Amino acid sequence: MRKKTTYVFNIILMIVVLIFTFYTLLHGEDLRSILKVLRGADKSWLVFAALFAVAYLVLQAVSLKIIVQSAGSPMRLTDGIRYTFIGFLFNAITPSASGGQPMQVYYMHEDNISIGVSSVALLFWTIIYKVALLMIEGVVMLFFRGFLHQYLGRYYWLFLVGIGVNLVSIILYSIVVFSRNGVRNLAHFGTWICHKLRIIRHKQRFMEKLDRSLELYQEGAVYMRTHWEVFFVVLAVTVLQRLSFFAVTWFVYLALGQHGASPWEVIMLQSFVAVCIDILPMPGGVGINEGFFVTMFKQIMNKKTAVSAMLLSRGVNFYILMIIGAFVTLGAGMMKVTGQKERK
Repeated sequence: MRKKTTYVFNIILMIVVLIFTFYTLLHGEDLRSILKVLRGADKSWLVFAALFAVAYLVLQAVSLKIIVQSAGSPMRLTDGIRYTFIGFLFNAITPSASGGQPMQVYYMHEDNISIGVSSVALLFWTIIYKVALLMIEGVVMLFFRGFLHQYLGRYYWLFLVGIGVNLVSIILYSIVVFSRNGVRNLAHFGTWICHKLRIIRHKQRFMEKLDRSLELYQEGAVYMRTHWEVFFVVLAVTVLQRLSFFAVTWFVYLALGQHGASPWEVIMLQSFVAVCIDILPMPGGVGINEGFFVTMFKQIMNKKTAVSAMLLSRGVNFYILMIIGAFVTLGAGMMKVTGQKERK
């Protein structure tokens, strides 16, 4: 009941922030002109945008399938796609995208994938997902430094913070997956701090529960530490996944009849939005993402067109995927109830 209340609160917060954001962005703008631009968008390019948005989650499912099967647990690609859409939905409605993986673990456990394997597989993928982003930004920083400074301008510091947060996250997640004792020491240290701050009152009882939970990781973690070939295969898939997501904006750019910027330049701008905004703890990055998108893209198109591009891009790569995720989650829940009735 408490979780449901939290989800409802987050959804309401998203809606309120979204209304405020759209009011701020659209205030003083000619709404008829924006609607005219949206209506004039080339539908064929929008179809490609939608296909690349779906490919983003399908490629994540491919990565999960590779990791889970390499750990000795069978998993169908269709099941992987179901897990990724469910994860996307719950990431969208929880702060810092914290709700997706627990729900994925739950549904994977329902399909007889052990919690140890699924937990480590998702952590392993998360590390690779962040490494893929840093690889893309590394290319930008090495070969397109002038473009980086020109278009980020006074937001360059936020970009550096985003890179730093991703680096720290990779280190911490790597400790969890690859260090035999690191995760236990880190968890115990965190428990000690929470106890000192009186967040945790019964320290010993909590640590006993924590140790039992950590044992679930060991078997899967040992396997991941000894199969580096899986890391590189999944890294290649995940780089494609990241680029697929960023390319959605390129197809929107074409749909709006824009010219002058190259595909790579549009992809770089969208990647800057990802680096700078994904670190902020708003559910789905709602509000901040839309605003920063317009800030970046009004540099290569007028503001009216940038707002239209934001509406189409976020509509395709976030809100539509979120709606599909809701239907997939509803279907998964109905299948579970049906299965329970049949067993009775």
